[in-house]
Amino acid sequence: MERNILLTIAIAALVTALMRTVPILLLSRFRLAPVVQQWLGFIPAAIMAAIIAAELIEKPAMTSNGISISLLAAAIAAITGIITRGLFATVIAGMVAYSGLRYFFGL
Repeated sequence: MERNILLTIAIAALVTALMRTVPILLLSRFRLAPVVQQWLGFIPAAIMAAIIAAELIEKPAMTSNGISISLLAAAIAAITGIITRGLFATVIAGMVAYSGLRYFFGL
């Protein structure tokens, strides 16, 4: 039984490694058009926005008054990101805002 589990883990690791490396190896041999390269540059931001939006919609931290602490902290982080244009400051501002708002509202 234990041997089957280890074999399953090894196969899963191999499949995962192949799924991540094969596209990179294949695409590194081709020169992509500048339009495609520019389009691919938006993918990380779009994925991050989708993850954040799903978190804000699915399970927001709410106060007893119905105020969304998650949404307020996200707004503060977004404003910080627009002003500073820095990822580090944006993340820190969002975390501090979320923690501070939870403390302020007693959650």
